[in-house]
Amino acid sequence: MVQGKRRSIILPNKCRDAYSFEDILALQRKIYSDRIPALDLSRIEFIEPYSLVNLLLLGRNYLRRTGSKLELINIPLQIYLYMLRMDFFSYGIFTVTQDVDQKLLYKKSAFSNRVVEITEIPGKERESIKVISGIIGIFRKRANHILKYWLSAEIIDYFVTVISEVCQNIFEHSLDSGFFAIQTYAVGSEHVVRLIIADSGIGIAESFTGRSDIVHHSNAQLIELSLTTPISSKRRFGYGLCQVNAILEKLRGSIFIRSADSSVAVLYNRKQGGASSIFCKNDLTLFPGTQISISLTA
Repeated sequence: MVQGKRRSIILPNKCRDAYSFEDILALQRKIYSDRIPALDLSRIEFIEPYSLVNLLLLGRNYLRRTGSKLELINIPLQIYLYMLRMDFFSYGIFTVTQDVDQKLLYKKSAFSNRVVEITEIPGKERESIKVISGIIGIFRKRANHILKYWLSAEIIDYFVTVISEVCQNIFEHSLDSGFFAIQTYAVGSEHVVRLIIADSGIGIAESFTGRSDIVHHSNAQLIELSLTTPISSKRRFGYGLCQVNAILEKLRGSIFIRSADSSVAVLYNRKQGGASSIFCKNDLTLFPGTQISISLTA
């Protein structure tokens, strides 16, 4: 919806998961074509890490495309405090003019230990490795809180492997920088830990253009192959996403990968020994790059 003279779009309350966030991505063409300078967040009641990081990418894409920053207006207080705590505004991508009482800001608390804040992963190897090492250091310090409902020495090591693998994909494949975040939170009676890595680079299909030996009939099928088969766009054999998927099978978690206009979700059933369900979609709204959401639920 475009409002009055200020020209803003009211975002729908669709930030609860990767699937509902598609409704916000569908607004891109309207935002770009009409040069909408403001997004109204007044209807947002809850925003989880995947939606938060991809909103950041949407703003960065707009800035790169138009040379102007989107303004965020009418942000509900709890959403605003959460965004501040996750360092959402640290990258200078959006304009925000509303103020908040400093006394209301989240202090260092149990909540602080349940997150790894949004962190930019550079597109260059040397700088990226340094940042990834820093992320792993923070994660290890906070792992007892982040993984409270799943905690074991083995699962911490599994998560370190996952963090390393998905973050390395930024400088190895995307040709762009990206963003990383982790958070544990409650949804009703369930506890969720969610790890996000997202970029707006060339995407999975484009990164495989030099591999004519890899046969696939859709972008979603290629994403599925990268999860289930040791293939790589850089090497004859690769174990990155395939290894991550194997870890999630052991942990009975889930992984969602969206790249360009396709997505694949793999869900491992906690009650049926890790039996998997795979959901592939093509012809989604085009959104540059690759966005990954990894989850465990207790």
